[in-house]
Amino acid sequence: MTAGAPPEGAPRDHILLEAVDHIGVGLLVLDADLRLVACNRQFAEINDLDPDELIPGWPYETVVRRNAERGDYGPGDIEERIRDRLDFTLNSVSFKVERIRSTGSLLMFTGARLPSGGVVMTFDERTEAEREDSHWFPVSFDNLKRAVEHSAQGIEIWDLGDRLLYFNSAMERIAQEVGVPLETGVSYEENIRRRIERGLLPMAEKDPEAYVAERAASHRRGGDHYLVPVVGGRWLLIRDSPLPGGGTITTISDVSDLKRTEQALQESEHRLRDFVRSSSDRFWEVDENLRFTSLIDMRAGTAYPPEAEFVGKTRWERAGFDPDTDPEWGAHRDVMLRHEEFRDFRYDVMNVDGEWRHWRVSGVPVFGEDGEFRGYRGISSDDTEYVESMRKAVREAEKANRAKSMFLATVSRELRTPLNAIIGFSDLLVSEVFGPPADPRYADYARDVQASGHTLLTLIEDMLDLTRAEIGQIVLRESRIDLASEVAAAVAMTRSRQRDGGAAIETAIPTDLPPIWADARLVRQILTNLISNATKFTPSEGLVRVEARATDQGAEIRICDTGIGIEPDDLEKILRPFEEADSQLSRHYEGIGLGLPLTKSFVELHGGTLSIESEPGRGTTVTVLLPKERVGVGGGTAKKPAQEHELQAGLSEGH
Repeated sequence: MTAGAPPEGAPRDHILLEAVDHIGVGLLVLDADLRLVACNRQFAEINDLDPDELIPGWPYETVVRRNAERGDYGPGDIEERIRDRLDFTLNSVSFKVERIRSTGSLLMFTGARLPSGGVVMTFDERTEAEREDSHWFPVSFDNLKRAVEHSAQGIEIWDLGDRLLYFNSAMERIAQEVGVPLETGVSYEENIRRRIERGLLPMAEKDPEAYVAERAASHRRGGDHYLVPVVGGRWLLIRDSPLPGGGTITTISDVSDLKRTEQALQESEHRLRDFVRSSSDRFWEVDENLRFTSLIDMRAGTAYPPEAEFVGKTRWERAGFDPDTDPEWGAHRDVMLRHEEFRDFRYDVMNVDGEWRHWRVSGVPVFGEDGEFRGYRGISSDDTEYVESMRKAVREAEKANRAKSMFLATVSRELRTPLNAIIGFSDLLVSEVFGPPADPRYADYARDVQASGHTLLTLIEDMLDLTRAEIGQIVLRESRIDLASEVAAAVAMTRSRQRDGGAAIETAIPTDLPPIWADARLVRQILTNLISNATKFTPSEGLVRVEARATDQGAEIRICDTGIGIEPDDLEKILRPFEEADSQLSRHYEGIGLGLPLTKSFVELHGGTLSIESEPGRGTTVTVLLPKERVGVGGGTAKKPAQEHELQAGLSEGH
């Protein structure tokens, strides 16, 4: 609170308060929460405050907020400026601040931390005219020495004879850390020699005296600065400056952290440069209009097109494609217009020799500090050799697969000749053409031979059909067929093969189902394979349901069962030849894993699709969809499809 006039004979503290009110500078004492403890009249006058408001507990934030709102602390968020100023006042051990006020006067205030945790501050104001008079500012040696002592830099002052006159606390700490304590009166050369003797200056090991002479001359000359490495991986930045009256002032800064950061950055740059040099890719950059601004080809002289043909163009312009008409390039352009990262976009471009080159491109968007899109950076790889090698590998695999198929077809055909004899003679024995056998057991054996022969013949015929389908040698004998009749025939055939009753089979075929144009033998085999497969994996108390209907997409056939189902990971496996879902479980059932792959091939020969939905323990649904062009043939609703599958003859047709 402000001090009033003391009464006559006032005690000593009242006289002190009267003096405080007349010292010519503002005085402010705050507690640890920056609330008023005491102040004098000058504080109120300098800060344009009402003395009556300045009572104990008055918040210092009041004047800080007023100053911030009128812009005394510069532009920016007002609340942030207020917090910064209050934090500075509360957390600084001591401070001295100067500020030019809107009137042109200079406000200078200092602060110091009190032992109680509060803050004491003084305020002094000088008019613009007073500021121009250089003699007004009260600078004392003690103030200067105090400022030097609190400097974070090490400071040394040397006399005309290069002997140490003074060093501050920071310099003393640096000297102690490097192991060479300082003392006044020591010469500069002796100080350097002490450091050399301690092994702190590795660059001086070759010729110590020459190094001392060079450093001493540089020190006396002044105006130089240099980095000095010291033991422990530390670096010191030393600056020598001549003083007007003679002598030298030396400042020393520990820049070890900065040097380590610089070295880490250089190492990172070297690593990145090594990666780039070892790459065979192109590094490119485009602007916000997606036009090339730079391109670096690490295989210059061999890659095509040349770099110069890219600058100023978009990638699709250079490649000769129109994104408005080409869907793939249109999608790629849209990704870039959305400023999204992209990877492995592939395209082909023809070089001057008429050779197609295959390129793979990846890029990331670049944004400025303001968040605005600046373009893209990325890499391009010439994958021509890789693509060609892959194509060659595919051709070789297809050739090998065709050879395998031809081999299986040949072996299967050769097996049928002796197998037909086995089946024929077993039929004679079972029919007892030449009379009953001497022992009834022979008749049982003959029936077993007959059944095994027919099973083996079915497997051989499946293998023949599969190999023909793989090499395109199945000829469709298409005709108008009744799908309901084919379903009934397939169900009857399946029931005749069932043992111990098996699962029940029911059908749901509309009476008005239109006919279809297809190969009757293959359609019946499709139905037989799927229905028998469903009953095979469905327990006797289960149900197999066959449905058929005409849809907008074509003829849809569904075989649903309540069997053991298929694991999701096995759905693709069961459509590959000679593979079954579960090798342990499948051993309980007949077959070599050709039924579904063969059925899928027959469906696709008709232009249709086969899909499977299954849930383990709940059953499986197989859906066959024949294209709508095959529905209603002969009834005026569709035309007979063109014969497309009479490809090449080579193997006998088998059945």
